[in-house]
Amino acid sequence: MKKLNLFIIAMVVSATSVFAGGLVTNTNGSAAWARTLTREASLGVDAVYFNPAGLAQLKNGLHLSISNQSIFQTRTITSDYQFLDGSPKTYQADLTAPIFPSIYAAFKADKWTFSAGFNVIGGGGSANFEEGLPSFEIPVSGLVPSLRQSLTPIDDAVEGLTTVNPGFANITGYNMNASFSGSSAYYGVQVGATYAITDMISVAIGGRYVMANNAYEGSLTGVTIDAPAAYGGTQTPGNYLRLVSSQISPFDPGTGAVLDATATGLDAQTADKQLEATQSGSGFTPFISVNLHVTDMINIAAKYEHHTKIEMTNDMTVDDVGMFPDKAKTRADLPGMFTLGARIQPINKLTASVGFNYFLDKPAYYGKPELDANGEKVMDEDGISFVQINNETTIDKNAYTISASLEYKLLGILGLSAGFSTGNLGVNDGYQSDLSYAQKSSTIAGGVFVEVGEMVTINAGYVYVMYDDYSKGSDGPPAWTDTYGKNTSIIAIGADISLGR
Repeated sequence: MKKLNLFIIAMVVSATSVFAGGLVTNTNGSAAWARTLTREASLGVDAVYFNPAGLAQLKNGLHLSISNQSIFQTRTITSDYQFLDGSPKTYQADLTAPIFPSIYAAFKADKWTFSAGFNVIGGGGSANFEEGLPSFEIPVSGLVPSLRQSLTPIDDAVEGLTTVNPGFANITGYNMNASFSGSSAYYGVQVGATYAITDMISVAIGGRYVMANNAYEGSLTGVTIDAPAAYGGTQTPGNYLRLVSSQISPFDPGTGAVLDATATGLDAQTADKQLEATQSGSGFTPFISVNLHVTDMINIAAKYEHHTKIEMTNDMTVDDVGMFPDKAKTRADLPGMFTLGARIQPINKLTASVGFNYFLDKPAYYGKPELDANGEKVMDEDGISFVQINNETTIDKNAYTISASLEYKLLGILGLSAGFSTGNLGVNDGYQSDLSYAQKSSTIAGGVFVEVGEMVTINAGYVYVMYDDYSKGSDGPPAWTDTYGKNTSIIAIGADISLGR
């Protein structure tokens, strides 16, 4: 009988970019981004994150930026596994992040500019799977055909002896209660220094300290089967096999003993399971940046962020499924990233921008475990942690995004903007699961900016991310396909304050 892996949580929401950017990196760093999608060559205060070298173009003095985004995502997973109740069955999960802040500050004194910032560089939301997922339910649903197959020969044997088929195999369904919730947040605190080599060329160097925290809570309870009413109806699989054993042991003690042993195994596999655990870790991201301010009309920028090694340590309260051994360590890196952007202002009222982000995913470790021939995770030498694989086996190509935007100042204080972005995350089937999957996407955005005097600019934007469905098949038997879908909406508002002179 197929082993019941009731929780398959190899990579839950750890370091997952559920909003914008690469596989695990959020690039939605400000409200100005939410109305344009293109800030790689920013000359505003949010350049603290997007283009640190561009801060040389600010006026002397103090500059601040405060933004918040409210993010809403819906995930759907449709499985056509034939034994699911209602197959093909669709599972839906909602992920929310009502508070997603970014705060930046820069102080310019002639050729030098010093900056600091805070944002959510990875994760940032909580997901709630109220009805479980295919990876929870498929093993349970498989009990029905497995028990039917095992009990049919017994029915046939009894019928051969008595001419009456007892109908032990007439199991009609299964029942279960499953839920899972997870949250993830990777907070980044950074500092940097910018130096204007000339009026045209400026450079920046800095670092970001990343603090990662994940929390998981789940349960799988009430696993029963719908046995024939004559034998007690709905009950646990173990109890049902013991009942069948009691019926046939007087005639066939050997088969009865096998059924009793199988029942004991099923008791353990279908017992109520609980999970409550957290993970925490930290890492450091160095970055460099260069800005080329060709003229007041043309600005070009580039930035490189180094690979961030993050080792998460488990803090387990209860783990009936053995997925989060206490004090075990798991890698959950942020990849290196290269960005390139250009900002063109052909007339005073119109600004056009383009951007390119390239994520160095393949050398990183994202917490994917190595599996043996039976699909079980391989234990490390310490006897606690699991052996992990790098992304060479789960990612075919590094992720990238490209974007373009337009901003137009309608009136003296009011402007409109719109942007478009697309990209590909380059993963293969080995990366995808119903708890963590990535798809090619296209993003549209629009918004307004309002200049309140010379000191304050209000930014407001709306973003909608559309994802291509991704289908992953399983050889079985029986063979089936899971299809992953997703959509994301972001509402953002923020203020940039300039106290420069």
